[in-house]
Amino acid sequence: MRKVSTMRDVGVGANASAPSSRALAAPGVVGRDWFSRVGWPANPQAGAAHGASRLSSPFILPPSSFPRGFTLVELLVVIGIIAALIGILLPALSGARAAARAATCASNLRQLVTVSIAYAQDNQGQYPPAHVGLTTTNLHRWHGTRTSTAAAFDFTGSPVYPYLKTERLKECPDFEPPVAGFEASAGGYGYNAAYVGSSTGDAGFTADAVNRPAKTAQILRPAEKVMFADTAMAVKSGSSFTLIEYSFVEPPTNAFGPTSPSMHFRHKNRTAVIAWADSHVTREAFEWTHAKNIYGADNAQADLGFVGPKDNAWFQRR
Repeated sequence: MRKVSTMRDVGVGANASAPSSRALAAPGVVGRDWFSRVGWPANPQAGAAHGASRLSSPFILPPSSFPRGFTLVELLVVIGIIAALIGILLPALSGARAAARAATCASNLRQLVTVSIAYAQDNQGQYPPAHVGLTTTNLHRWHGTRTSTAAAFDFTGSPVYPYLKTERLKECPDFEPPVAGFEASAGGYGYNAAYVGSSTGDAGFTADAVNRPAKTAQILRPAEKVMFADTAMAVKSGSSFTLIEYSFVEPPTNAFGPTSPSMHFRHKNRTAVIAWADSHVTREAFEWTHAKNIYGADNAQADLGFVGPKDNAWFQRR
């Protein structure tokens, strides 16, 4: 016959040993021994002795167990530190970018001298012409040709185009003229037209001198002669001025007297990059200038001037 279980058989009765809370706990239900291990009372009502009277359930973590967020003061301190770091780093980054642009400028100018020397080697020692027909058609420059005096220059018409290939090398990264002037697309660099790219510095503006560049053998002490440099021209605009591109770096004087300075000290600390006839490059600080140019602009205000002696010693051939 089937045996009928009694209360004693299932462990219930006066003499039965009470099962542990572990034995009674169903899967997924926390037993009493778990509470004892973590130090919580199994009976919520007994929690007052343990400082847990405010807990409505033993399964709710006490406030001290939650992660603590930032206070407003702490956030403001962090924001202040970040702002201070930005204030410290921005000038350094700006200076680094300016130095990189000046280095690019120096590289461009050095390459202009290099291709000019290469041109001379292929043309009986004669440097590239700074201009052709300056006093007549006025359409040709060392950096290109144009269809009319109102048009921009096309670099593919430059005598150095076969050597240079890219017009980016004639553009200064630190110079962006606000308007297109009468030398549009010159790029920001000027050639020593008076003594290297033509002969006007020695012979005046005659038809022959305008179109006759120097030969390499005529440039004595090339390490002391300006060949290319940062250039611009200031045109008076109301009470101020506007800077435009300009194709030539002018010496202090010419056949007519004081010139309109075109060497532009546009880089950091009022400096200009100069490429000398032997192809070395330097950065020179502004030293002096003429008060006004032919267009009525204040040269000093426009950072246009000279470095070196007040005669043409750093420009002329001898």
